[in-house]
Amino acid sequence: MSGTNAAVHLSRYRARGAGKSPADNVVCLVGDRFSGMRDVPGVRTLGQLVGDLRSGAPAPDAIVVGQGMGDYELDYLNAALARREDARDVPVLGVARTPVARSLVHKHREQNVLLSGLRALPDGRHAADLALHGENELLLDHQTGQHVQGMVVTEAMRQMFIAVFEAEHGVRFPGRRFYVVWNSMSLTFESFLFPLPAEITCAIVESAVADPERMTFRVTMEITQAGTSAACADIRFAAFDDHRIKRSELRRATSAVQTLMADRTAEMAW
Repeated sequence: MSGTNAAVHLSRYRARGAGKSPADNVVCLVGDRFSGMRDVPGVRTLGQLVGDLRSGAPAPDAIVVGQGMGDYELDYLNAALARREDARDVPVLGVARTPVARSLVHKHREQNVLLSGLRALPDGRHAADLALHGENELLLDHQTGQHVQGMVVTEAMRQMFIAVFEAEHGVRFPGRRFYVVWNSMSLTFESFLFPLPAEITCAIVESAVADPERMTFRVTMEITQAGTSAACADIRFAAFDDHRIKRSELRRATSAVQTLMADRTAEMAW
C-alpha cells in the first residue's frame, strides 16, 4: 500500500472509530505458518480472519499486517474484504515493501529473502525491514510457539551485512563478483522476536577496502521490534573476488579429500 493510500485508509479508520479506544477491533494479521500466534489476544491468522469474514462476523476496523503475508496472501485477504460491503474500506496497514534484490542478498528464491526496504540512514547506518515469507526455507520444518526461531535472526543478519556490503562497496566494482565469508560472529538474543514488523540496522565500524580482491569489515547489528531490542551482533567478514576465492576453495577442498582418502586407506591397511 502506498503512503498516500495508507493515509486515506487511516483517516477513514479514525472516522469510523470515533469514541473508541485506538485498539478496539484492530486485528494484527499473520500468515498461517505462524499458527502459534492464535493464542495472543488481538492476533488472527489469515485463515482465521478470512473464515470470520465469510461467516458474517463483524469486520475489523483496521488490519495491521505482520509477517508471512506476501502479495498472494494479501490478494486473498482483499478478495474476502471486497465480498462484504461493510468491509471494503477496512484499512490494511503496514504492508511489506518489495524484497531486497537478489544481487544484494545472494539468494536465488524470493521466499528466502528476509529483508525489504534497504535504506541508508542519516547517521551512516543502513536499515531494512524484516520480511518473513511463510514458505521461507527456515520455517518449513520447525516453527512452534509464538516466537520466530533464532536461526531466522542469524540468517537475517547475514543477509543484511551482505546487502550493505554490496550497496556500499560491491557497486563500486561492477566488473567483479564477490564471495562473502564471515570470520566471526558474537550474537546476543535480548528478547523474543515475534512474526510482527521488525527493523534491522547495520553499521560498518571497521573496514579495509584498499585491495578489491580482499576487503575486510567489522559491523554491528541490531534487530528491534515494538521499541525493544530482540538481538544484537558484532560480526567480522571478508569479501573476496569470486575468482580468487574459488581457486582457494578448490585447492583446500582437494587437500581435504586427499587427506581423508589417505587416512581411510591407512585404516584399511591395519
